[in-house]
Amino acid sequence: MPLVPVESEKPVSGSQKLGLRGRAKSPSHSVTGAQLLFATKEILLKSFVTEMGYYKPTKRKLLDVDVSVTGLSDAEAFLLKFFAAAEKSRFHVRLAGMSERLHRRDISAREEGGRHLLYPSLWKPTNESVISSDGISVGFSLVEMVEYVPAKRVKGRYERDEMMISWSRGKNSAFLGYYSKHHIPCGRFRLQLYSPYEQEGWHQVFTQTRTCGLISQIPKIIKAAQSALPVLEKEILAKKERAEAERLRIEQLIIEYEKREAIRLKEEAFKNSVIELQGIMTKWVEDRRIEQFFIDAERDIQNCDPAMQEKLSERLKAAREFMQGATALQHLLK
Repeated sequence: MPLVPVESEKPVSGSQKLGLRGRAKSPSHSVTGAQLLFATKEILLKSFVTEMGYYKPTKRKLLDVDVSVTGLSDAEAFLLKFFAAAEKSRFHVRLAGMSERLHRRDISAREEGGRHLLYPSLWKPTNESVISSDGISVGFSLVEMVEYVPAKRVKGRYERDEMMISWSRGKNSAFLGYYSKHHIPCGRFRLQLYSPYEQEGWHQVFTQTRTCGLISQIPKIIKAAQSALPVLEKEILAKKERAEAERLRIEQLIIEYEKREAIRLKEEAFKNSVIELQGIMTKWVEDRRIEQFFIDAERDIQNCDPAMQEKLSERLKAAREFMQGATALQHLLK
């Protein structure tokens, strides 16, 4: 399939390639989009390749670029020119930090009208790729699209079956019967600009066709990003207002909860006090009954035989000591 020609870019020396880990922690304006791209490319070239031919890296703090082995050079050529134009327009290409809490918008790799799901699924980055200007960021993602065509498996990967494609387009295609079709990279790309502040916020898609490449659309892409800045500024303000409203709502909920909790604790304390008082009253009756027992016992001992009085008095004294404990009045003091 003929691809739209892309201009070549001057290679960059190995000393210009920077590791992504350090940059992600402190996105310095000295780090250019080209340096981010070359660091991403270096990791992609070492990563696993799916049977569809797409790179699927295990390291996911990379530029949001989903391309195949055959499409990497064309994607690189476009991105270098896109980043250069963005930086010339005072945008800064970077990876968003985790603390920014931005949102990545999904991008479809299927051509228009395609219904089939892609398996295995394409990789997704952990950090959003953005171009920033005056503190406002525009998210971007690039994907190489797929086409659903007759394909054959060669060395563990699917490739276009040009002979079957030619036959399927011929006048006798109705008599071919079953033949294998798969999603494979088509060499054309789709770029998506989107709002990283709202999951369903502003977005715009630019698609490469057989007659119109993405490089020729770069001025329109940059203009769209610039036009989106006031829209995104409003989204940021709306997001802050919602966050403030949510904070006030949570504060009000906490106040109401504390009031309900204070009432509940007061009612629970009252209930426990009533139960305790009822126990004290029961104890009071029991103490009076025991005390009356000893009074009656002492009176009856006086009427006993003098020889028995001493023994009974000792036993009664021991019984009093045995029954000693906190009285109802002492419980009441508590």
